[in-house]
Amino acid sequence: MANDENIEFSSYEIDAVGEILNISMGSAATAVSELLNAKVWITTPTVNVVKVGDLNYDNLEPAICVKIVYVEGITGLNMMVLKQNDVQLILNQLLGNPLVIDPDFQFDELNISAVSEVMNQMMGASATALSDLLGMTVDISVPMPYIIESASFGDLCEMDADATVVAVTFNLTVDGVMESEFMSVMSLPLAKTLSGKMIEKFSADEEEEAPAAAPAPAPAAAPTTAAAAPQPQMQQPMPQMPQMPQMPQAPMGGEMPMYQMPPQGGYGYPNQYAAYGAYPPPPPVNVQNAQLHQFDAMDFGIPTDQKDNLKLLMGVPLEISVEIGTAKRKVKDILEFTQGTIIELERQAGAPVDIVVNGNLIARGDVVVIDDNFAVRITEIVKSKFIESLDKG
Repeated sequence: MANDENIEFSSYEIDAVGEILNISMGSAATAVSELLNAKVWITTPTVNVVKVGDLNYDNLEPAICVKIVYVEGITGLNMMVLKQNDVQLILNQLLGNPLVIDPDFQFDELNISAVSEVMNQMMGASATALSDLLGMTVDISVPMPYIIESASFGDLCEMDADATVVAVTFNLTVDGVMESEFMSVMSLPLAKTLSGKMIEKFSADEEEEAPAAAPAPAPAAAPTTAAAAPQPQMQQPMPQMPQMPQMPQAPMGGEMPMYQMPPQGGYGYPNQYAAYGAYPPPPPVNVQNAQLHQFDAMDFGIPTDQKDNLKLLMGVPLEISVEIGTAKRKVKDILEFTQGTIIELERQAGAPVDIVVNGNLIARGDVVVIDDNFAVRITEIVKSKFIESLDKG
């Protein structure tokens, strides 16, 4: 909450900043989740308005700061402050390294570039969410990481110690990697712009949803005198009800046949089959059993001694993956990937997918859906070198 020293910000504006960051960081979490191939949660933010000199991020030290400048749509500065150990774990997850903290880890040029790319994906998704929310184009500069140990926070954000900033703290969880927190420090102009546009948008939405004013009541008609002649009223013809078919008569000594209620059409419009007393019999349906393709059993002709040895391998788990296609891109093109980028594969639509076991192509098949899950129905077995070696043995 704002105190007396920070009267520039009302509690209503602070709530607006928290809400807009909650929405944008939700999109950022989705982008990081896809990048790291792990579930990512970013919780509801805690907003504080403080002076730069009073900013407290002791629980994040040793920290790394990423500087983001909004260059289109809105203007201002956003500084992301994260723990160096957290950044190291994120890079290990990204690069496939063991998820351990190395005390000798160095933020060299390669690691700094990787951090910049992660933050570019994260804040790029956040900017896209802001664009959709505010109905305007929002773009950011390339994020620039800095080690706070080698420079003070005030120098990095180019602000005096008495300058007012908005510090927003989030809890960050990467499934199986870490549970931590980070801080987003926004310049006052940026926070003011976001809160103002958020309040303006929701005020406009409330006005559109407000019910229209009730129409003014019509003036009362002048009373008629007893001598006045009554006005004739227009007689409207009553709609003709459809005639029901007559009840069949029971034959002498016979049983009364069961009467079938004719289907009803619209009011005043009899159904075209009402005259028959029932629908005509439906046409016969030609039902046939589905003919499934039968695959021949595969006999590789493995000798008995090799079959006994092969049984020892039957319990070994193998990783199965399905590939719909591949593409080649240059490193500079991959670094420009953002949320929404389309990558065209070399395979045509409708072509069978490859089934790969431990990196070896063994079969092809068609993609199907079973109980809301993707599955693959094998249509072709690809003879591998392993099977060929068994045949020769």
